[in-house]
Amino acid sequence: MTTIEPAGVAEVLAILGHGEPEPPVAQTAAVIARLDGGEVRQVRLAAGLSPQQAARQVMRALHQPRAISGVLASGEPSRPLWQRVAQQSAKPVVLVPAGARDQPPRIRRVLLPLDGTTGSASAIADTAERLARSGAELVVLHVFDARTVPKFWDQHAHAGQAWGQEFLARYCALPRARLELRSGAAAEHVVKVAGAEQADMIALAWSQRLEPGRALVVRRAVLDAGVPVMLVPMPAN
Repeated sequence: MTTIEPAGVAEVLAILGHGEPEPPVAQTAAVIARLDGGEVRQVRLAAGLSPQQAARQVMRALHQPRAISGVLASGEPSRPLWQRVAQQSAKPVVLVPAGARDQPPRIRRVLLPLDGTTGSASAIADTAERLARSGAELVVLHVFDARTVPKFWDQHAHAGQAWGQEFLARYCALPRARLELRSGAAAEHVVKVAGAEQADMIALAWSQRLEPGRALVVRRAVLDAGVPVMLVPMPAN
């Protein structure tokens, strides 16, 4: 993933609709900004804009050199906007559900789903490293399906432990990272594990494609997780 070097103090953009109250979007933006010692800049959308016009306003702000990410509401009224922005932005976009709990002063625990490919691991590596440097615990989640479940799943626990250590060494060799393994539908487990672990955020690498049958994990996390979801774009192949 290409690192974007901002000129001056890094800015996390809090994207607010016309007349929309600041929390929880502004609160989440402040927590994200602390990861890099940056600051929050509010982008208030003009009244009466269509989703296309609002997305253009947001994208102009995200194209500024100092902007490193954008934070938007993910509720149903905001769906046409966030889908456009998330699919177009070369920078991470954080989606905040309306019912998100108050954010702590810093991010303590992040759920990091990884599918076991170098593409997704590479895309999210910079984000994971920033989170680890800030002291956040990384709960790495890998979900097997019927095609990928390994032989150790029904064997001695030692085999699974060795496999897990190799997985972390290959895809997320960072301090305070631990691995959780599940089998089944990834979209279902991401939401359940985020809740069970009391994660403050979910960070997902994604292809920026939302056509039917794709981005099932992203859709489910944004809809049901109840915590902010950071979408980190994967480079085009």
